[in-house]
Amino acid sequence: MALEKILREKAAFLLKNILKGFLYLGILVLVFFLIQKSFSEQERLEWFGEIYNNPILVMSVYVGSEILFGIIPPEVFMLWSLKTGFLGPYFPSVGILSVISYAAGLFNYTIGSLLNHKSQVMQSDYKIIAKYRDLFLKYGAHLVVVAAVSPVPFSAVSLLAGAGGLDRNKYLLFSLFRIVRFFAYAYIIWKIEA
Repeated sequence: MALEKILREKAAFLLKNILKGFLYLGILVLVFFLIQKSFSEQERLEWFGEIYNNPILVMSVYVGSEILFGIIPPEVFMLWSLKTGFLGPYFPSVGILSVISYAAGLFNYTIGSLLNHKSQVMQSDYKIIAKYRDLFLKYGAHLVVVAAVSPVPFSAVSLLAGAGGLDRNKYLLFSLFRIVRFFAYAYIIWKIEA
């Protein structure tokens, strides 16, 4: 009975965060749509042209964001990829973005595992770390899946998973949901833009 309750709680946590992710995606697409309809292409290029048309800068920002707790949502870069085509055809470029995100998570997992569970990371009072540390202690590997498919910061959870001693193979397996999320969101963005 207790196991059933825990499983229901974990499923509810996952579902709640997946729904938050779709809500967030909807808001992002709506904002993108409103900007696209409210401002001419010339006006948009005046605002973002220096960045928008510089793939090295955009990809550097993306990699940095994915390593530093996902400061900028990856959907922004999916939209950029769809609109510019700088990384090639849309779905292969989403594959590139997803592998970068997966690798950034693995990088943070490795840093966390080098620091180990006795480190300052697991003892931190820093608000975001403390919040997700408590969730990690409660949900364990399940939080990795939630972070992979929702707006929960994947890199922060990856760092905590490493520091908390989550088995590397479990981490690698569960974090593959990150790639699934990218393609699911990319498909939705592609359908909306088509």
